[in-house]
Amino acid sequence: MPAPSGLNQKQLDDLYGRYGVVWCRSCVQIGGHLSLKDVRRIEDAGNLELCSTPPRQMPRPGSANGNVVKSFSRIRELYRASPTLPEDENAIAVIIGNTTYDNLPEARTARNDAGAMYFFLTEHMGVRQDQVIDLRNAARADLERVFGPVPGSDGELKRLVEARPNAKVFVYYSGHGAVNAAQDETYLLPVDAEPYREERRGYPLSTLYANLAGLGADQVVVMLESSFGRDHGNYILPPNIPETKRSALPEKAKAPLTVLVAADRGQRALIDTEYDVGLFTRYLIEGLAGDADLAPVGNGDGDVDSAELYAYTAAMVRLGARKTFGLLQSPRLSGAGTAVLKAPKGASKDSQQG
Repeated sequence: MPAPSGLNQKQLDDLYGRYGVVWCRSCVQIGGHLSLKDVRRIEDAGNLELCSTPPRQMPRPGSANGNVVKSFSRIRELYRASPTLPEDENAIAVIIGNTTYDNLPEARTARNDAGAMYFFLTEHMGVRQDQVIDLRNAARADLERVFGPVPGSDGELKRLVEARPNAKVFVYYSGHGAVNAAQDETYLLPVDAEPYREERRGYPLSTLYANLAGLGADQVVVMLESSFGRDHGNYILPPNIPETKRSALPEKAKAPLTVLVAADRGQRALIDTEYDVGLFTRYLIEGLAGDADLAPVGNGDGDVDSAELYAYTAAMVRLGARKTFGLLQSPRLSGAGTAVLKAPKGASKDSQQG
């Protein structure tokens, strides 16, 4: 990692000792936020290695620095060239994009993230539009209606699954998340959440995981484009190390759940500057479109399982975060080995960055 400006050697050594962060000493340091694609092009042309050097405190990309978020429809470029899957009557999706909060800062990329995932699943992966529960700016009542209000309760999703004995369910969330002060529970934050009062208005992930595991579906894939820390402000402290002890993953693997989260223990989730969606969302889509099945990550058998998807997404997110921002971001997985999706064969190599 490039060493953040403003930190002395003792502070750098402390971060190395606690988190194993190795500081780059031989790269060419730059101050801008180039996309990973542009960084790699420059590196290949100049036979050098670039590092984006962050200041001691930096605005969160896409929020406080005046960026205008472009149309999420450009995400189609990632999968347009690869074959589409046939319609799957057993596929059900829940897509949640929480952008505008009553009492918290706006989650700027959530609209783009949810739109991109909706397009991808319905246009490319065979999910019928009438089998998508599409929630934008969901209040707590909306989450309880869909998933159930308490562990063991039923919601709208349960009724959809009961009508399809071989159901496979995809749950995607983009918006704010949180951990409580005791760090014994993590939450999705509905738009009517109250700051630092997650227990009152947040939706516990333990409830979500318990009710999804009890759906009776063949498989359930959960993808969380969120940060699960205590602070929702617009600034990041480089190098974006984990801030909490509590993970957003289930405490124990729950069959048939596969859970992928964008960042580790309160790290801030970052934006992909090329498509203006979350880094995690961009590489999830790219991986599911087929790139996760390609060498060196995948085995080329036409299936993308959770191990391949995680390996590809995590590697690309870590690389993109480091090269574009000089920061860390480490996605996490629970439920390795679950078959996720049939990947369209012939995925384009153009989208691979490393």
